[in-house]
Amino acid sequence: MKMPAFGMSVFWGESGAMKAGFTLVELLTVIAIIGIISAVAIPATSALYGGCCVKAAIYAITGMIKEAKQNALSNEKYYAITFNTTDGIISLVSGRGADNKWNTPDDPVVRSFRLADKGGGLKFSHGNYGPIKGLANAPDGISFTTNNTCVCNPDLTGNGGAVYIMSASGAAMALTMNNSDFGYKMYRWDGGNWVKI
Repeated sequence: MKMPAFGMSVFWGESGAMKAGFTLVELLTVIAIIGIISAVAIPATSALYGGCCVKAAIYAITGMIKEAKQNALSNEKYYAITFNTTDGIISLVSGRGADNKWNTPDDPVVRSFRLADKGGGLKFSHGNYGPIKGLANAPDGISFTTNNTCVCNPDLTGNGGAVYIMSASGAAMALTMNNSDFGYKMYRWDGGNWVKI
C-alpha cells in the first residue's frame, strides 16, 4: 500500500480506495503565509517602482539639457528647459515667445513630457528631505530663478539651479546645474542624505 506524501491527509473515497488531500487548517496556513509575504513585498515593490519612475524623469530632463546645448551651439540662439509646476510639465523650448518671457504659453516648444505620464505619482518637490546641502531652498521643487527655467546660451553657459522630483512612495532625485560651464550633476535621496550619482 502506497503511503501519502508528508503533510497530506488521508481519507477513503466512495469506492473504498484511499485518497490524499489537504485539510482546511493546512490550506489556511498557506494562505496566511502568502498574505505575510505579500504584506512585505508590496511596499518594497512600490518603492522600487517609484524609484524607477523618478529616474526615468530625471534622465528625460538630462536628454533635454544635452539637446538644448547642442541646438544652442549649432543654431546660435537661446534654448531652455521649462518646468511648469502647476501642470507638472517639462518642456524643451527654442526661445521665448512674443511676450519675451520664459516659461509662458507662447514659448515655442520643441518637445515636452508630463510627470504624471512617467507613473509613480511624481511631483516637483524635495519634501521633508530639504534641498541639497549648500543650495537654495526650493519650496516648489525648482530653484531656477528665471521663472523656473533652465536657460542655455549659445556660448554654452546658462543659469544655475536645481530641480527635485519625488515619487508618491518617497523616492527622490535631484538634478543641479552650474552657471559657468552649464554642466549638471545628479543626486538621489538615500534615506538620510542627498548622494551624488
